[in-house]
Parts: sequence; C-alpha cells; structure tokens
Amino acid sequence: MRFFPVLLAIIAFTPIQSIAQDLLRTNITFESGRFTLHGELLLPQNSDSIPMIIFLVGSGENSSHRTIYKDFVEKNLEALFIEEGYGILYFDKRGVGDSEGRWQRSNIYDRADDAKAAIDYLKTINSVDTSRIGVFGHSQGGWVAQVVGSLYRNDVKVIASIAGPVYDAELHLTNIYNSEFICEGETKEKAFEKASKKAQSDINWVSVFPLKKAWRQLKEISDFDPANDLRRITDPALFVFASNDHMVYPGWALTTLNETFPEGVPDNFTLSVIPGANHDLKNAGMCTSKEEADEAFYSEYFQTTFKSWVLNHL
Repeated sequence: MRFFPVLLAIIAFTPIQSIAQDLLRTNITFESGRFTLHGELLLPQNSDSIPMIIFLVGSGENSSHRTIYKDFVEKNLEALFIEEGYGILYFDKRGVGDSEGRWQRSNIYDRADDAKAAIDYLKTINSVDTSRIGVFGHSQGGWVAQVVGSLYRNDVKVIASIAGPVYDAELHLTNIYNSEFICEGETKEKAFEKASKKAQSDINWVSVFPLKKAWRQLKEISDFDPANDLRRITDPALFVFASNDHMVYPGWALTTLNETFPEGVPDNFTLSVIPGANHDLKNAGMCTSKEEADEAFYSEYFQTTFKSWVLNHL
C-alpha cells in the first residue's frame, strides 16, 4: 500500500466542436445490454496509442458531465490530462440525458456493466491504446470503479475511487445522516446514535415501500458491500478521501480498509486524504453551505496528487 503525505460497436460518431486545435470532442452512443447510452469522447487529433480515462459520475438523476459535473471534469480531468495526451470518455447513466433506461432501477453492478460497455466501445477505435484504459469514479461512481476493478480487471490498467465509499450502503447512509446531525449542532455521540437508527429504518422502509425515485434507487443498492470486490482488485488503484467530506469520512474509510485487509492493505492500493477538502474536492468545510462551497476553489493538493499518480500509473 502507498499512502501520500497527509496533513491530518460504434453507433454514432459526430464531431460537435474542437476545443483546441489538437483536440476533437465527439458525441457518441454505444450499447450496454438492451440500452443505448449517450456520451462524449475527447481525443487528441493526429495521435496514436492514446491512453484513455473513462469517468463515472455519482448518484442522482442530475449527475452528468454536462450539468453538475461540468466544472469538476473541466478542471480536474480535461485541464490536467488533455495536455498530457490522454483521451477522456464520458457517458450519461441509464435514464439521464438521452441515455435509455432508468437510473433509479440500476444497481452498482448494472453501472459497472455499463462501464464495461464503454471499455468495449473504446476497443473499436484504432487510435486508442487499449492496454492503457483507466476507470475513474467520483462518489457513487467510486463504488462503481471498484467493481470494475474487480470484475473487469483484465480490461483496465488502473482504477481510481475519488471520494467514493469503501463500506456498505447502510454505513454510507449512516455517514450522511451523521454529518447532517453534527452540522445541526448535535454531539458526536448523539449524532451517531440518531444517524444509525435513521439509516437502519430507511433501509428497512425502502425494501417495502420505495415510494420516491431516490428511495427506489436506495432499494437497488441497499445490500451493496464492496468488501469482496475490493479484495479482487489486482491493478493499481487510487483511493482519494477528503478530510471535510460529509459523505465519506476518511477515518471510517481507512478503518474499513484495515478491517477488509487484516493482513495489510494491498501494495497496489494508493490511499490519499486531501486536507481541507470537501466531498467535491473543494477547499471548504464539512458544514459549509452549498452556496459558499460552490464558490470555493478545487484543492490544488488534490489536483497535484491525482495528476502525479495517473501519469505514473496510466
């Protein structure tokens, strides 16, 4: 295990624009099972043997590289890796944007299968170096990247889980509620007690009456535990946590990894905790308002650490 220092078949191929003289941004579609998924492909022009990054967004019906992730991918992927000769593939989840299906009916393994379909799509492009494909995911997308690294390790060179949980769905929900109660002024002990009860109640409730879209999705993932998938990852894997993350506590994550690997976290895992960063890797506190956090800058420590690891492993 490495630990960075811590302070604490092609369906459509339609060019839409060139954002730089040597970069082509293209609308794409590909098939995943019975669904057609839509996305974008960024490739350096007049290049061969291009290493590729596939990016997986987080949960929710609005999660897309075109909307709430637009700023994130522009500053933490495109600005860091395009100039280094990497290509990037984005795609909308099932039921998001023009992609077919329903996101709330998809579980983590469905999303991993969609990522595999994206990998298979890249294998049809002659200029892509298919031995250098990395799958990176943020938040729930980090869970998905972990499963890709487990099930499809022969198809990827590296995976990266960015602010992604490494524990089961109930503990993840407890984590989220715990932050809410702490930010409302509860003591740590009382917050955890209330969060645990609420998470367990919600998990039980959605299994019987998943009335809302978000609850239907929770039902699909309520029994997910990445432990077995984590044990099957053999490729280089980066796990990024943020010290002020309200959804994935670094302490809980590192404890879980030590419990998952009692003989030691594998040498192919690199763990990094980004000081002063929130769930979106911005310089903001855990309880900072969304409006203030949106105005914050992305952590340069994260960008430097992330870029260095990718250049060394992909």
